[in-house]
Order: sequence, then structure tokens, then C-alpha cells
Amino acid sequence: MNIKSLTIGALVGVSMLFGSVGVSASPANTDSVSPYANLSLILRPGESHHFQGTVFVVNNAMGAITVQLPSSVKGLKPGQAVIDVYANGQYTRYDVFVKAF
Repeated sequence: MNIKSLTIGALVGVSMLFGSVGVSASPANTDSVSPYANLSLILRPGESHHFQGTVFVVNNAMGAITVQLPSSVKGLKPGQAVIDVYANGQYTRYDVFVKAF
């Protein structure tokens, strides 16, 4: 038997046992799943990232990053920080992870 036959057989068996089974293969849209999730940015110590907007530090308790000019973030040491970037009239929150690879 191949995998396809086993899968179909298992679905039919479960369908008979519980009443019905529905299977759909639609792609997940992350905006509809979690519209308020923070974006992630991963940096190495010494690495910089430039944004098209103004950066505001929300939480940098570990001292992991520094803001260079109004729109660049530089990783200092391994740790985590949270920043907001203001661009096009809206704020976007980022979780910044500085990792030593």
C-alpha cells in the first residue's frame, strides 16, 4: 500500500466513526491569523539595519542594540530589544534579536 491509500482509508474510517471529516489545503495568511504580532529582526553583533522611517526604542533592558541616526539599528551584544518604526503615518513594532552565530 502506498501513503495515499493509507491516508484516504484513515479519513474514511474516521469519517464513519465520528460522522464527517473535512480537509482543506488553503494557504495561511499571517495577517488574518495574527494581525497584531510583532515583526522580527535578527542581527549579529556589529551588524546594522536601516529602516525607511524613524526608530524609537521601546525596550532595550539587555543593552542589545543602539540606534544610529534616526533610522538605523546596530546590534551590540547578544540579547533582545523591542523597537517601533514610524513610517508612512503608522508605527510598526519589531522584536529585535541579536544573536552570536
